[in-house]
Amino acid sequence: MSQTANRSIPRVPIALLLGLISFSAYALTAAMTEIPGQIELWAMFAGFSVWDWIQWSVLPAVLVLLYALWLKLPEPFFGAPLWLLSLFFAVMITCGKSYLLSGAMELVTGNKALSLLSVVGRAVLYFAVMKLLCAALAKRGPVGGKRGRSLWLGGGLLLCWIPWLIYIFPGTVSNDSVTQVMEIIGVEPLGNANPIFQTALVYLFRGIGVALNSADAGVFLYCGLQALLLAWLMGGLLADMARDGAPRWLRYLSFAFYALCPVFPLFAFCMGKDTNFSMAVLWLSLSAVRLIRLQPDQRLGAANVISLCLAGVMCTLLRNPGVYLALLTLFMLLCWTLKRPRHRSGQWVAPFGAILSVVLVYASLHLLLIPRLGIAPMPETENWSLPLQQTARVASTHELTHEEAKTIDAVLPIDQLKDVYNPELSDPVKQLWQDGATEAQKSAFFRTWRSLAAKYPSTCLSATFHNTYGYLYPGYMSLIKPTLLIGRQKRSTPEVEAVFDYSVNPRAETLKSFTDQLAQNPLYRIWIAPGLYGWICLFAITVLLRGRRRRLLIAAVPSLFSLAGCLLSAVNGYFRYAMPLYLCAPLLLWLCAQRLCPTEERKVQ
Repeated sequence: MSQTANRSIPRVPIALLLGLISFSAYALTAAMTEIPGQIELWAMFAGFSVWDWIQWSVLPAVLVLLYALWLKLPEPFFGAPLWLLSLFFAVMITCGKSYLLSGAMELVTGNKALSLLSVVGRAVLYFAVMKLLCAALAKRGPVGGKRGRSLWLGGGLLLCWIPWLIYIFPGTVSNDSVTQVMEIIGVEPLGNANPIFQTALVYLFRGIGVALNSADAGVFLYCGLQALLLAWLMGGLLADMARDGAPRWLRYLSFAFYALCPVFPLFAFCMGKDTNFSMAVLWLSLSAVRLIRLQPDQRLGAANVISLCLAGVMCTLLRNPGVYLALLTLFMLLCWTLKRPRHRSGQWVAPFGAILSVVLVYASLHLLLIPRLGIAPMPETENWSLPLQQTARVASTHELTHEEAKTIDAVLPIDQLKDVYNPELSDPVKQLWQDGATEAQKSAFFRTWRSLAAKYPSTCLSATFHNTYGYLYPGYMSLIKPTLLIGRQKRSTPEVEAVFDYSVNPRAETLKSFTDQLAQNPLYRIWIAPGLYGWICLFAITVLLRGRRRRLLIAAVPSLFSLAGCLLSAVNGYFRYAMPLYLCAPLLLWLCAQRLCPTEERKVQ
């Protein structure tokens, strides 16, 4: 549709109609109860606070204005991939609402007309938002920037995080770090369930605390150094966005997001593995972008090679599946560089060197160091959340044959599955796994699982959806495990306290109470929960798949791999698992801006 033809569209009536449809979809689904077919709209409004009334009275006007702006675009209805993505998002929200209330699909099947309205009203709205976002990303900003900008930007972010540190000083110690201390002092056997490199970092900074006669000093030095590196890395990304001419609004919004979202300071000042791994993922993505954007007259510098090698190695060391993320990204980057014109052929050195570094480090770690030190490998059940949850749900809801029950009982006590099964957490089922199961018993179990998946596909899909939808449901906050890491995460044993007696700031309870109150606001929940950032990842992949510059997809692979890891993880909607998605969200939108900006304007400075 041309721009001239677009002027004939009656924008105001259509905007009013679509605004009414979307508002009705939101209002009715918000009033959905746990009983299929029942809507308590007036009961919902009766319980509104003043802030709720303000939001719901402003929402219709916002929707109409948004649709009016969308209809002013040159081709407002064009974009089949975005239509499919918006439909997927709408279905996710509609089904997620049902699972949130009832734990199954009954509210969708019992409210078919309402569910259809929800899907239609949301799908059109999501498409309009994505089209407006694409139009905004296509506008080029000023190009250039002074040297040292990354330090200034990183310093500004660090200053914005200081008020949070006051409430959690010397820093939060995660559950995993307490477990690692227990392994270090011999209370528990040393294992690689938490990567051994991260255990070595905990050992180092605990040792510094011992030397300074203060466990708090060790925790603070760890958290302070981590926060400095995180702020510097974010500053580097923001500086690159400025030099590239990313839209001014995107640069400012990205800085504000990094500075103000509570997720970043709370995880920056946390002694744990997730922040470090997330930093490595962002570093790898940023290193890939810098290599992809090299111009014909630019030589491959040592900094490019070193940065890519170190980022790949850190992904490998800081998360057990990180080696697959690094190798997949680097292999795609190597293939792209080998297809470059002859004068660019030297660029293949960077990904090839990085692949070699990752393979050497991984082989040295798993073939030499871990066996020689007698370190227990990562439990095999860590990667089996999907089959174990599906099997547990089938066993809890269906009658099994004698042979099926016997095969499952050989590796999982079938009489306990129904009692321990938690649809949003696979750990209770994984803990039932018989460590002494033979390879034949394991093979028989997985054959049975596949046959059950074929026999009861809806039950198995339901189990997987219930264990994962929080990563694609904006505003969903799990109550299974702590979301924001504030205060004490795990009660230390007397053995740990004797050698690692760190403090928990009493102000942390005040901060936790404050964030819990904020979480009552739906806009705040959408801002901090993982679902929005899962959407941004899929939006970026959809945009980058279309048309020219598909090479930019390589830099988005780490984020997509991280999202896939979240969907296969043990916990639904867990903040710390989604940390790479939070960190990479501005980078993904920047990649979209590079893809959408007209070719003639893409001159790298």
